Order: sequence, then C-alpha cells, then structure tokens
Amino acid sequence: MNTKDKLKEIFETTVESGIIYNETDTYFSLFSKAAAKDRLFKIKGNNVCMFNHHFEGKEAVLMIFFVPINPDESGAKNIAERVMEIVECIESCFVTLDSLKSEEVKEDKYIYVIAIKKIKDE
Repeated sequence: MNTKDKLKEIFETTVESGIIYNETDTYFSLFSKAAAKDRLFKIKGNNVCMFNHHFEGKEAVLMIFFVPINPDESGAKNIAERVMEIVECIESCFVTLDSLKSEEVKEDKYIYVIAIKKIKDE
C-alpha cells in the first residue's frame, strides 16, 4: 500500500472509531495512548497517530507525526528535509488542511508535525 492510501485509510478509520483527543495530554502521552490502543502507525520511517478532535467548532482529525531527532544527524538541514517530506505527503493526500505546524520538544527528542483536517466544513 502506498503512503497516500495508508494515510487515507488511517484517517477514515479514525473518523469511524478513533481515539478522542484530550487537550490536557502532551504529545508524548498521546503517542503512548495511541501505542497502547494499537493506533500507532509508521509513515516514511516516522510514527504517526490520529485522533478525533474538535477544531473551530467542527469535527476534525488531529494528525501527529513524530520525527525523531537523531543526535548523530548532520545538522538541521536533514531534519528540515524530513519534516518537509512529511508535509508534502500530507498535502498530496488531503490537498487542504485547516492547521499545520511543527514543534520541537528537545527533552522528548522529537519534532512533532501537527496537522488538523476538518471532516466536514459546512
């Protein structure tokens, strides 16, 4: 299964019966919660999980990609390239997103790419 199809499948199963996002959770606790419920997936060598979410009063899906920061890596350029590869993958699959950001948490040793896609935007 290609990356685009896998992302769509994870998105659809999340909409139907996914875990609900709790705003008090940290990214790492969401990672753990997804792993415990067997809802943690690998895309392009990075872990990803999705949660049902409300965004701007609408039903949405919160996608979190966990990009590990490897201390042996040769600088920020390689990390930025991996983040951009994920962003390109998400955009090619969903075309439009309602929110997209990345956040580095050094103590977790991850860069988190967070995307939100509304299910219905009426």
